[in-house]
Parts: sequence; C-alpha cells; structure tokens
Amino acid sequence: MKINSVKISGMLRKGRVLPLLGMLCLGGMLTSCEALFDDMSDCSSGIRLAFNYDYHMEPGANAFMSNVDCVTVYVFDTDLNYLTQFTETSDILKNENYRMDIPLNPGSYHLVVYGGTTCDDASVEFTPNWTSTSTGGHKDHILVNVPTDADGVSNKQLHDVDARTGGLFYGTLDLTITDRDFTAGTYREETVHLMKDTNTIQVFLQELANPDQIDHADYNFTIRDDNFTLDGYNNPVYTSTRGAGEGTKCYKPIAKENRLMGYVDNTGREGTVAGTDESRQVQMAYAEFSTSRLLTQHMATSRLIVTSAKDVDDNGNEKEIINIPLITYLAMTRGYGDNWIKSDQEYLDRQSRWSLMFFLQRNVWVKARIVVNSWVVRVDPVNL
Repeated sequence: MKINSVKISGMLRKGRVLPLLGMLCLGGMLTSCEALFDDMSDCSSGIRLAFNYDYHMEPGANAFMSNVDCVTVYVFDTDLNYLTQFTETSDILKNENYRMDIPLNPGSYHLVVYGGTTCDDASVEFTPNWTSTSTGGHKDHILVNVPTDADGVSNKQLHDVDARTGGLFYGTLDLTITDRDFTAGTYREETVHLMKDTNTIQVFLQELANPDQIDHADYNFTIRDDNFTLDGYNNPVYTSTRGAGEGTKCYKPIAKENRLMGYVDNTGREGTVAGTDESRQVQMAYAEFSTSRLLTQHMATSRLIVTSAKDVDDNGNEKEIINIPLITYLAMTRGYGDNWIKSDQEYLDRQSRWSLMFFLQRNVWVKARIVVNSWVVRVDPVNL
C-alpha cells in the first residue's frame, strides 16, 4: 500500500498486499484485516492528518504549503512514551490537498509534529534520533537546538532567504481511535495546527547629522537570549546556571549591509528630489538576525546591543550605542486592531518578522523613540 510517499519507521511496517487478501477484506472477513494491520495492508485504519499553519497575523489563512519543506509526526501513547514516527520531505507538501495517512490501532494517542527538523538542510538540531529499534523513548527526551560555535555564538540562517520559507514549526494533537472508527480501510480526517518558532529580526540605524555617511562596518550587532534549546513542549531549556533566561549565548547577524533610501537636503528635510542642488541620498546601516522562539518570560533578560567598532569607552571596550530589552519593545507593538490576540506571548508567537529602526545623532542614539514594524514606540529611559 502506498502511503503518499510517507517514510515510515518505528513499530509499524510497510508490507505487500496480495490480491487474494484484498478480496478477503472486501468479503467482510474483519479478522483477516486485523491480523494484517501491522503489515500496513489496505485493511489498516487510522487518521488522515491535515497540516495547518494558521497561527500567524492573518488568522484563517493556511500558510503551511508555502512555508514548510519537511514535516515529521511523532506518535506517543497517553503516558508520552514514543511509539513511532512518520516523515514527509517531498514537494507533495506544496499541495493544499495533501494528507498524511497514519495507521493506528484503537486507543488514545498524543502526536507531536515538527516542521523543519528533517529537511536535508535543516538549520536546527533535533535529538534524539529515534529509530525502529528505539526503546524507552519519551516526549521528555526531545530537544531542538540552534547550533552555536565554540564561543556560544549563532549566526545560523534559520530560514530560506531566497524562497522565504523554512524555519522551525511546532504543533500537538491528542486523539482517540475507537472500535467504531475501526472499519477496514477507513481513515478519519484530523487537523494539526502549527506555530512558527523562528523569527527574522531586522535592525536599521540612521544617522541624522550625516544621513549619507553611516556604514554598517562601523557597528557590531548582538542579540543576547537563552532560547537556543526548546524541549518537546516548546519551552526553553536553560543553558545557564545564572537564572532563567540569563544565558551566555548570543546571536550575531546573518547579514550586514548598507541600504540606500530617499534623499534629504542640507537642512535634513527628507523627500528631496534626486539630482536637485544639495540633495544627498540617505544611507542606513542594516543587520538581520535569525532567532529561536521569543518568550515573555525573557523580557528582563533578552537584549539587543549595538556597539561602535571605531569608538571605545573609558575601559577600552567598544562604545555602547544601543542596549535595550528587546522583547519588551517587540511586545509593545500590538496594534489597535489586534485585540483578538489574547496575550503578549500569543502576539510574539504569531508575529515572525520584526523590523526596528533607530536614529543616531553624531553616533549617539536619540533616545526618544524606536520604530518597530512601523509602530512608533516611545522610550521610557527607566525601562532600559
């Protein structure tokens, strides 16, 4: 029986179906069907699983087909002991009608679903690597890790920049298969809803005094957080003994460049037409990060830090230009039309692309406002 190119491992096996056995099943001999269940015959029953990535800022729109390149379903019993797994990595995932057939005996099950962990070029590390001979596996053993170098630094691209796809996706589903569901060859349709755990964070610097002279090479950008490892419940596993969220690891940009936009005249007024007298093209220093899941419990510890590579402080260290509680300001950008979002954590989970703009005056941050996703956030110096 062909199961939509699903690669199967675990206690269930794919077998061959002989014409005579198929006739026996059609003849109503349920005992024969049950005996062949473990051989994945046409008599098997279970669920036909649909995947829905609608936990984003446009609710109701399923973006699974355009975002997820590989998916794996881990099957556990009600005590969260590992039973088996099913993986799909082909282009069939781009078909909105795709369903994964998962044969299951009557009983209760817990499914954990990951997108992005089993692709050929997966950007995260998933452990353990369960196989058909695994024993004693449990949901508590799952770890999903963002790789870092020996210094605890990640500049790993967690998404496909060109295709605008990829990243890490997570979902769970509890279900029960009853004897009434167990009709030979019958698959009950179920849907698992996924959320995205990876984020793209863009940082722009604009110099007001000399809007055409800023250079990204003059600045170093860092995000400090302790969200590099997530467990099977999608919660952080802390890597520091200093306290929750106070990790020593950090993100560095996956890309840095200068970006040109618009023109100003000699008074700094924007909107000047190109080619006119005294017009200058505005240049911005740009950095882009890929990060793991953003968590409200890290509001006090997650920091965005920008330092000057050409200026030093009294201690001989790079001069600090910006140091803010990143998640605090991201969470503040919920719009007036976003009242349907129940919490700051839901907002952080639904939103996966962030853009922050800072204005400098002679290499000093003008601490009046930050523009985040087109929202102007007034800065309270006490909170910094």
